[in-house]
Formats: sequence, structure tokens, C-alpha cells
Amino acid sequence: MDHKAKLQFRLLTPDAQRSAIRRLALSGLDDDEIAQATGWKATDVRRVLEPPMVPDYLAALSQKLRQSGTSGSPLGS
Repeated sequence: MDHKAKLQFRLLTPDAQRSAIRRLALSGLDDDEIAQATGWKATDVRRVLEPPMVPDYLAALSQKLRQSGTSGSPLGS
């Protein structure tokens, strides 16, 4: 990105910036290339691209539901 494109990127809303970073990653750019193109740090780019964290209690609940064979619906089947 040139200077004008970097400025336009910085003027985007945070959600739009994250979406743009994901699109750049899908286009084949690696973290460092995205960081260089956007003016962000590579660590910040990686933070956007890493999968969302699932709280431990939700992960445990999901595992219990899979083991019991229930659909996860609070009303049952």
C-alpha cells in the first residue's frame, strides 16, 4: 500500500480494519506483509488473525454435550 492507502486504512472503523486484514490474509499475504502494507505491527496483525478464544467453561460444556449426544438445545429433542 502506498501512503494514501495506508491513511485510508487507518481511517476505517476497527471492524473494517479487521475485515481488511482478513481479506489481505485470504489473498495470500503473510503476517509481515500485511503489517508492512497496513502500517500495523505484525503482532497486532496476528492477534486479528488468530481464532477467537473460547472460555474454558464453554469448551467443557461443548465437550459434555458432544459426549452425551444431545443437540445442545435447552429444551432437548
